[in-house]
Amino acid sequence: MSLKRAILGLAALACFSVPASAGSFGFYGSYWDSDQADSSWGGGARMGFSFVKFLELEFHGTEYPRFKSEVGLQNIDVKALPVDGGLRFNFLPTAPFNPYVGAGASYYFLDSNQGSIDNQTGWYGEAGLDIGGKNARFFAEVMWRKMDTTISLSSFDTDAKFDGVVGNAGVTWRWK
Repeated sequence: MSLKRAILGLAALACFSVPASAGSFGFYGSYWDSDQADSSWGGGARMGFSFVKFLELEFHGTEYPRFKSEVGLQNIDVKALPVDGGLRFNFLPTAPFNPYVGAGASYYFLDSNQGSIDNQTGWYGEAGLDIGGKNARFFAEVMWRKMDTTISLSSFDTDAKFDGVVGNAGVTWRWK
């Protein structure tokens, strides 16, 4: 039921974003170094809609195929797919070098090779820089992700924190 609500919420936000006259779309590689699990490489896509010159409504989804987490004496592989939605403030949106900051909410789709793991909500904060011409741009950003979940094995449950630093780098295309 919560998956259905998350997808409907993102679809509603996308529908409200249609009137935006400017936007962006991109792809990126990612690295997430979490507190209580091992790190993981991944990749994702992002889309943004600018309503005013400096403010952008952005959405991104990233797949991290392999975290290793130790629960008791067992190693568990965890797959994470965070879907993010938030606001981004562009300091110099028309300049060749545009620093930005942003924050938003995340929904984490989680899966493990043993036992079960709960999907969770969380939040993120980001700071980055995009560089390039009017339409094609390169970007690099650092994010902080906050997410706690429960991993259930046959005999016990344990809480796990996946808080940590994320680095993203990729390309984005803008339109007006």
